[in-house]
Amino acid sequence: MEKNTSVINTTDRKGNDLKITVDGFDDRELAHFGGLDLHVKATKNMISNTNGMSFPEKDGDFLITDKVAVLYINEIGEMLRNNSLDPEYLEDYSNIELIKEFLNNVDENKEVLNVLEKDNRLIINEDYK
Repeated sequence: MEKNTSVINTTDRKGNDLKITVDGFDDRELAHFGGLDLHVKATKNMISNTNGMSFPEKDGDFLITDKVAVLYINEIGEMLRNNSLDPEYLEDYSNIELIKEFLNNVDENKEVLNVLEKDNRLIINEDYK
C-alpha cells in the first residue's frame, strides 16, 4: 500500500486561512480513486482525539464535550445538505433535523449498515488493544 499526502487549503467560516495536511495510507475501500478513505480516516481520528478537552472542564465548563459534539454533528448535517440531490429542497430544515432524519432511515440501507458494522468492529478491536 502506498503512502499518500492530502493537502486542503481553505478558509474557515470566519475567513481565516486554514491548511490541513494529512499523510497516511488510503485504503481505497470507500472510493476506488483514492483520497476519500484517507480524508475520512483523518477526520475520524481528529474527532476521537480528545486531547485538550479536559482543560475547559478544569475551568468549570462541564459541557465542553457536548458543545464540541454538537458542532461536529452540525457539520455532518451540512455535509448531508450539500451532497443532497436537491439542497434547495432542504432549506427549511436545520442541520440537526437532517441528522435526525438520516438516523431514522439508516437502518433501511444495508450497504451503509455494513460500513457501520465494519467500523464498529474496528473500534472494538482497537479498544481491546
